[in-house]
Amino acid sequence: VARAMTATTATTLTPLDRYLAEQGNLTAVDRFSKLDSDDLIPSQARYYRDLIPMAQPQPGQQYGFEVELDSCTGCKACVTACHSLNGLDEDESWRSVGLLHGGPSGGSELRSQQTVTAGCHHCVDPACLNGCPVNAYEKDPVTGIVAHLDDQCIGCGYCMLTCPYEVPRYNSSRGIVRKCDMCADRLAVGEAPACVQACPNQAIRISIVDQDSIVARALITRLIPGAPVSSITNPSTVYLTERHEVRSMQPADLFALRPAQAHPPLAVMLVITQLSVGAFLTDLGLRRYASRSVVEALRPYNALVALGMGLVALAASVLHLGRPKYAFRAVIGLRHSWLSREIVAFGLFAALAGSYSIVLWWKPMADHFLVTALGALVGAVGTAAVGCSVKIYTVTRKGWWQPRFTLTKFALTAAVCGLATVLLTSLVVASVVGGDLAASAPRAILRPLGLLLVVTATVKLLWEAFFFRHVSDEGITEVKRTAMLLVGALRPSTICRFALSAIGAIGAPLLAMGVTAHTTAARSTGPLVVSASVLAIGLAGTVAGELIERYQFFRAVSAPRMPGLIS
Repeated sequence: VARAMTATTATTLTPLDRYLAEQGNLTAVDRFSKLDSDDLIPSQARYYRDLIPMAQPQPGQQYGFEVELDSCTGCKACVTACHSLNGLDEDESWRSVGLLHGGPSGGSELRSQQTVTAGCHHCVDPACLNGCPVNAYEKDPVTGIVAHLDDQCIGCGYCMLTCPYEVPRYNSSRGIVRKCDMCADRLAVGEAPACVQACPNQAIRISIVDQDSIVARALITRLIPGAPVSSITNPSTVYLTERHEVRSMQPADLFALRPAQAHPPLAVMLVITQLSVGAFLTDLGLRRYASRSVVEALRPYNALVALGMGLVALAASVLHLGRPKYAFRAVIGLRHSWLSREIVAFGLFAALAGSYSIVLWWKPMADHFLVTALGALVGAVGTAAVGCSVKIYTVTRKGWWQPRFTLTKFALTAAVCGLATVLLTSLVVASVVGGDLAASAPRAILRPLGLLLVVTATVKLLWEAFFFRHVSDEGITEVKRTAMLLVGALRPSTICRFALSAIGAIGAPLLAMGVTAHTTAARSTGPLVVSASVLAIGLAGTVAGELIERYQFFRAVSAPRMPGLIS
């Protein structure tokens, strides 16, 4: 019976089964000798077969890069191979080589150095995937590889902000972001990724890692000295070394202060949307300072101006996209992306604000309680939309964008710009309409709103100036680097920012109040016209100052990153 079963089994074996069985009976010498004569594998496979796993990860596992730092010489063969085999554009690179130096020793001389190769870390909890508003990223459930879907991408670049390792790279010629996918197509057929094949010292390999172990390790250590906190995304890359001094080294570019990308369309969108929301909220609050007749006369105009500015801001946001014709896709990631939520919130705000503005011009409905409720709803949705804007940046865990900084900046920008906009609109309308409205405008509108604008702008400028104290912080902290950028490379824009805001949001309202303070003609529109002209210049200065502040919001980011080279 046993012989019959053996015979039956032998007849059912496939050629692959017999080949594997034969390999299992070979000695180490036999296997080595077959590497030069085996025609069943690619000609170069004998150099990398041991550098990639021959089996797929089990549940709870995934692929990850494993780098032997002691073998890395910084030759950049991995960078060149990645560029060549993936057909990247001339100015495009998915892998980089950085430098660590220092180590425990006395004195200040250069003691030792270590090159570090880095690509995408195919994180357990990828921030690029979580933040993408169009679901242009996917994490393979079996291999754990995080791949970018080029056809789905709209080129918003938000993944570049959320990834702490600056892995996604924007391709300006294609209008999309692209990144390393661990050469998944090669791995699928048993061929090593480009970087693994090219390394002459076999410093890079693909290994199977346990995801729970990755998460546990991320809580207690960083990926490499100077790198971002690993617990943000739980990167799967493992750096190995027997040199204990490596852990006490520092990135070679630690003291290199380079301003980040400016993102002008985003700066415009943020300031103008906050202006629009602030103007709506200011108009709603006018009822506490002005008589009913004044409020009824001004409210339709204030609402219309605020709506117009909101629409301008939404149009400006599209200019940031690499592929603006696909902007409609940006709501796909509503369940997980704060950018999608911001877009939906501001879209709803614009729709409600449009309805509110239209109803206000219909006199029979202007005082109806439903209109009042609609106005409150517009304010609430606008506030929620600004809150989404705050979350977009705070979830990146960058020191300059932490909640207490970002929330304060955005809230005070909405207040300052909103007050300046309503103040100018009210005086322009009063000077055009004349009569009782012109007589009551200085006392009911200009003085209370003007004083509130001056106080709010002063508080904002003092609060921003107080941040400069971080220049004297001990060590090289993230906020210290930002403060040094603001008073160093970005110093001209810092001076312009404070000067414009001081003139526009403080000087102009005080001058306008002075013009109307000594007028003797109760119904004269002359002083109002002069005050409105002053406030128009003031609003321009205020908005320009806030645009520069938002420009610095992006440029002054100096978060931890993978080690770079000395520039």
